[in-house]
Amino acid sequence: MSKNYTTLLGETSERTEIRRSVFIATVAGIEDDEDAEKFVRAVRKRYSDATHNCYAYISDENGTAARFSDDGEPGGTAGQPILEVLKKKGLVKTVAVVTRYFGGIKLGAGGLVGAYTESVAKALDSAVTVRFTECVRMTVECGYQEYSAVENAFRKNRAVCESVSYADGVTATYFVDTDFAEKVRDAVAAVTGGAVVPSESGCGYAVIPD
Repeated sequence: MSKNYTTLLGETSERTEIRRSVFIATVAGIEDDEDAEKFVRAVRKRYSDATHNCYAYISDENGTAARFSDDGEPGGTAGQPILEVLKKKGLVKTVAVVTRYFGGIKLGAGGLVGAYTESVAKALDSAVTVRFTECVRMTVECGYQEYSAVENAFRKNRAVCESVSYADGVTATYFVDTDFAEKVRDAVAAVTGGAVVPSESGCGYAVIPD
């Protein structure tokens, strides 16, 4: 069965005020550790005058590569709670930075955990999620007269087009849900009388419309 993972589309930010402290949660989808660290640095620069910029991220599709920081808050009151919200939401390849402007009233350990949890959850609820599916990358070469039927065979079987080039014939590359790879091969063979055979060039992840 093909693997799937859910992350965020673009960047989302939400502001929350709790007992005079202002919390700004900024969340986004990422590709890897380097991308996550770059995002954290950018948010820290954006809010360089803030009291704290705490963060957490999960940088792989399996949910095993994670990192967090309390950035000066008492240990366990910021980064870890942010990370737990990401896990609870089922998100991976996602980063969250919660910026705090201290308002003069101490919240205590429990209050801080609640504040950071509430802030990041609010931003995630506003964000747009996107699901990526494990795919096989397939390329076909065919004539112009055959291409319409070949394209239809792919699109009916959970595939999205990566690229198409036109010369003496058509060369097209698709990402195909791994669960549908055999169906695609059979469908292409059926509409071309076996004349066109897709070639495979590795696996990856892509957004496959339901």
